[in-house]
Amino acid sequence: MGFMHSIKSFFSFFPPVPLSCSEGFTELGYYNGTVSQTDSGSPCLKWAEFPDYVQQYPGRGLGEHNFCRNPDRESNPWCFFRQSSGAIGWAYCDCHQGAVRLAGGSSLKSGRLEVYLNGQWGSVCDRHWTDRDASVVCRQLGLGEIGTALQHSYFGPGSGLFHYARLGCRGDEKSLLDCRSRKFVTSDCNHGNEAGVVCAPPEGNGPPLRLVGGEEDFEGRVEVFHDGHWGTICDDQWDDMDAEVVCRQLGLGGIPKAWSWAHFGQGSGPIQLDAVQCTGNELSLDECRHSGWEQHNCDHMEDAGVSCNPYTDGVVRLVDGDNPWEGRLEVYHSGDWGTVCDDSWTEQHAQVVCRQLGFRGGAEVAPAGAFGEGTGLILLDDVECEGSESSLLECKHSVWGRHDCSHSEDVGIRCHREENNEVPLAPESTGKLS
Repeated sequence: MGFMHSIKSFFSFFPPVPLSCSEGFTELGYYNGTVSQTDSGSPCLKWAEFPDYVQQYPGRGLGEHNFCRNPDRESNPWCFFRQSSGAIGWAYCDCHQGAVRLAGGSSLKSGRLEVYLNGQWGSVCDRHWTDRDASVVCRQLGLGEIGTALQHSYFGPGSGLFHYARLGCRGDEKSLLDCRSRKFVTSDCNHGNEAGVVCAPPEGNGPPLRLVGGEEDFEGRVEVFHDGHWGTICDDQWDDMDAEVVCRQLGLGGIPKAWSWAHFGQGSGPIQLDAVQCTGNELSLDECRHSGWEQHNCDHMEDAGVSCNPYTDGVVRLVDGDNPWEGRLEVYHSGDWGTVCDDSWTEQHAQVVCRQLGFRGGAEVAPAGAFGEGTGLILLDDVECEGSESSLLECKHSVWGRHDCSHSEDVGIRCHREENNEVPLAPESTGKLS
């Protein structure tokens, strides 16, 4: 113990590196995250190689792993590593996981988004990049509450390394690592697809709006930014004409639909508006009649929501797969997504679905339960395809919603990609009817 303890004591002469680990600490102050390299990029050695430390600090999470730890209650986690000379040293760990920066912009408030993961800065693909994601970046950087998303490498190309294909933030998170729908890049995302950020409201009419709490980017609880705060809207007199204005102001097409009674969850900030009455022709929500800012007689149980649904009946998607070309089959009909029963399903059926999604290779039906069971509606059963159809709706099938099966029979599909067959650029895991 004396030798290794003296190593750490010797290096303690040097001032600590100013790191900031924001995640992974227990209530007692011990780090139990998964960072496993030093701030200079050296891989950590397993704690089991230093049994004296394991014995000295029982119950502090040391063992057969090389994750950084602070068993001695250092403010920053550290680990042992092998120096280029072969000697053993220790160093504070690379705790900047999830740090963000803006590069290539004309000011500190704009630029190409770069995220720090596993010792490298990388970009974010812009195919699913939204203002909600951009707002979280600005909040994390301390640059305000509102961000505008820019696509197509507006601020120039980066290094070529991409970390994320999608962030899927609600818009109210404190940092990108809090966004629970993050998806790492699993296919090519090229130069020209780097996401950009401007920490300022988007150009256009009216106070900024955002949709929060929806499963899709085009739906959620309506929140409006006023007097320095995001807040909700009471659903009194809330209807589809109000929803149409919200969708228009957000630049979203599709079918506008109003939702009441906190359908997308309750907000927690101020209630900014009540009794909103739009004609449907306004360009922004503040052009509509309303009771006045922060004048209301309701609580968050009545938070208004909106969906700006771009889908049409018969659109299909693959969900819960590890890649965009595989998953449980779901089809859209009359405002709902639902699964398809696997009765008599063959490769001919799967081929039609993959063709509709834009994949040009072969197709196969996955084993039962390969992608889990759905939880919503079962929309189709007794589907009969010849294999040459361009979409699932061209196949014969039973009446929508009529079936004699359970979710244990949900169809799963794998689409095979031909060489150079890139993932289609439609919304993720979604294909439109031909």
